[in-house]
Amino acid sequence: MMKQWAIRIILILVTFLILAIIGVFIFVKITLNETSIALLEEKTQKTQDPYSSLYQDIELEDGSVVKKDELASFYLFTSEKNSFNEFFLSAKNQGKVSELKDVRGLLQLQAPIKFKNLLSNDCSELYCYQHYLPFEFIPSIFWKGLIGVEDQRYLDHFGVDFKSLFRALFTNLKTMKYTQGGSTISQQLVKNLFFTSEKTFIRKLKEMVVSVYIETKFPKEKILEAYLNEVHWGSLQGIKIKGVLAASLFYFGKKPSEITPFEGAILIGLLKGPGYFHPLKKIERLQDRATVVYKKLIQENFVPNDLTLIWSKENWNTWALKLKKLETARFNQSIWRTLNDQDQGIGNYEKYVLIHKVSDVKNKISEKYNDKFNTSDISVKVLIAPLNGEAGFSYYSRIERNKEKAIKFERHQIGSTIKPILYSIFQDLGRRMDDYVSTEPLTLKLNSGNWTPRESHKYLESQVTMTEALLKSYNRPLIRVASELGLAEIESRLKVYFPELKSPLEQYPSELLGGMELSMSEFKDSYSRFIRTECAKIKNSERFIDQSVLQILSDPNLTTVERSVDVVMQKLRFFGKTGTTNNGYDNWYVAFDGKYFSIVWVGYEGERKTKSLGLYGATTAFDVFQNFYRDRGRRFQQFGCELIN
Repeated sequence: MMKQWAIRIILILVTFLILAIIGVFIFVKITLNETSIALLEEKTQKTQDPYSSLYQDIELEDGSVVKKDELASFYLFTSEKNSFNEFFLSAKNQGKVSELKDVRGLLQLQAPIKFKNLLSNDCSELYCYQHYLPFEFIPSIFWKGLIGVEDQRYLDHFGVDFKSLFRALFTNLKTMKYTQGGSTISQQLVKNLFFTSEKTFIRKLKEMVVSVYIETKFPKEKILEAYLNEVHWGSLQGIKIKGVLAASLFYFGKKPSEITPFEGAILIGLLKGPGYFHPLKKIERLQDRATVVYKKLIQENFVPNDLTLIWSKENWNTWALKLKKLETARFNQSIWRTLNDQDQGIGNYEKYVLIHKVSDVKNKISEKYNDKFNTSDISVKVLIAPLNGEAGFSYYSRIERNKEKAIKFERHQIGSTIKPILYSIFQDLGRRMDDYVSTEPLTLKLNSGNWTPRESHKYLESQVTMTEALLKSYNRPLIRVASELGLAEIESRLKVYFPELKSPLEQYPSELLGGMELSMSEFKDSYSRFIRTECAKIKNSERFIDQSVLQILSDPNLTTVERSVDVVMQKLRFFGKTGTTNNGYDNWYVAFDGKYFSIVWVGYEGERKTKSLGLYGATTAFDVFQNFYRDRGRRFQQFGCELIN
């Protein structure tokens, strides 16, 4: 009888063991099937030089101007291996570049300067930067430091370190809370790549299974490579930092090969908790953590046994101040936006400069008006269209919204930007730009009632020339001349450029002051047609060049931007006109330099609760245009109609 019971027990145990083995097999199989190991294989099989660019080299033109800090920030993210300081000193010693005295921080190029383009962004997440480095390009301070601090038995275990696991379990039971995980580098990589951070037993089992599997499939250095490229290193300037190259660039403005031993200890220390040790929020914690890490690495003989390399309080304060300044300037966010924008109408450096100028203007508005309205709802749209037939470029500051819809279909009141077209029509109808016109108030009788155009200028001469009226963008002289010439005649000619003009115009005279609404694309089509027509009149000797509105508005020192134009742009000539309408909710600047027609709109896209924003085209939209054209690294086009077919 006892023998039969023994046999039964053995059979039950064997059955249980078989079922357990089958269960484990199924669990492992399912876990591996759910895990995209191919993703890891793809990442670790990259063989090309990581310091190579997918884009054509950058060439800054002889005679152009660039802003030094923008150039330095862009250069940092290029595939160049030497530092910006080395690059700049070399160019300066060769006489290729000098610093402008007129405007601090600007560089004048005496010869063309060429360098490699941006590295690619390998991170698919939104607002995230990563560039993958193969193991041989990762300095030893990183992988030695990682092993020394996170997983000292990394070279000996097979993906799971049971000694560390049991030690962590004992500590957690002792404290009655989850304080240690006992994870190996392989387990941490698996968690980052394939699983969430939820603290469950099943997730931990899956993590261990995949860790053991990848240890059998990949050499140790490839696992280190993947880890150091995939780990999140916190965030700065609104961009998530992923991988060792991104961490080096964002935190220290260096390529990994330039990182010092103590800077390496800081970065390794940050991995324990990028939020908990964030240098802009908890720098005291990071200071203590980095010192502990560095001393640990000294014990392991991974860094020089030199305590003088540990940062002083002054070093920490200097670094923190630099990070705070960069957080405000957000150069790296402009780099991310440049790489994220697929429009090929202009090169990467020009695109970067434009995007950063937009960011600067938005920052200025936020600093000045943040207590008056929600400045996060301020948006900027830019459209640059060469009139010689080449492809154009458009930009919209709100990446979360559809750019095509914003540029092609969303309409805004165009304001005073319509005035140059009207003055050209006035000339076609026999008026001369040196004719005098009264500035006295006038009232038009409409079916809807009397209408009196408002004048934003308080002190006016009793009469001015049409040239001055255009330069200063007066309203009353324009309406008076249009009324004298006949609104019906004006309407027929104006509809050539604006087919959707309200009719009859005599009942909607506010349209003459830019009350109509156009999208950026519609505005570009209308204005391009006008510029071509005006240039044709000049070429065909139908209009003297000095009488053309293009020429009259070509000196920024005489127009509505006279108080905003800087000492560099004061010397240049380009057609330009501001527009401010809807009490500052729509602000424009249109310009033509002889080749490129540019439109900049700065406006408010939130709920319009206040009567006026206090924004103007001369200080917002013109600011974007001026700083972009000045600092983009290209010579300013000689103004004229020669390049238009």
